[in-house]
Amino acid sequence: MEESSKGDVFGRRTFLDYMIGFGVTSWALLTVYVTGAYLWPSKKSIGTNTEDSVSIPLSDVPEGSSRKIRYKANPAIVVRTKEGVFALSAVCPHLGCLVNWHDGEKLIECPCHAAKFDLRGNVLGGPAPKPLETFKAEIKENVIKIG
Repeated sequence: MEESSKGDVFGRRTFLDYMIGFGVTSWALLTVYVTGAYLWPSKKSIGTNTEDSVSIPLSDVPEGSSRKIRYKANPAIVVRTKEGVFALSAVCPHLGCLVNWHDGEKLIECPCHAAKFDLRGNVLGGPAPKPLETFKAEIKENVIKIG
């Protein structure tokens, strides 16, 4: 009886070790995937527009919110506030992560290293070496026109 239990290659303990390893590996891969999807959204999620001007329905960007779009083949962020509408490059000049709008703080922040920008693209803090590129944006007849 003892000889057969020593001869088992795949015993209960080994099975549990494999299951724990599988669970930890799955959790790590899922964490890497979710983090990557947050920091570098797919082209599909921010559009594929490569034209020199973009029109967005005003209702798509409610006051106090933002929307990421593709403008001239690059990610851009459109922010609408009480002061108007602003369009900036969504690519942080530090390491290239995509920035996000924070309505409560009224600033744009990079999630990678916390670089902060105002609505004119000026650097307010963090490691960003230069401002965000800005684009002409205006509201005409319930449409936001960029470019």
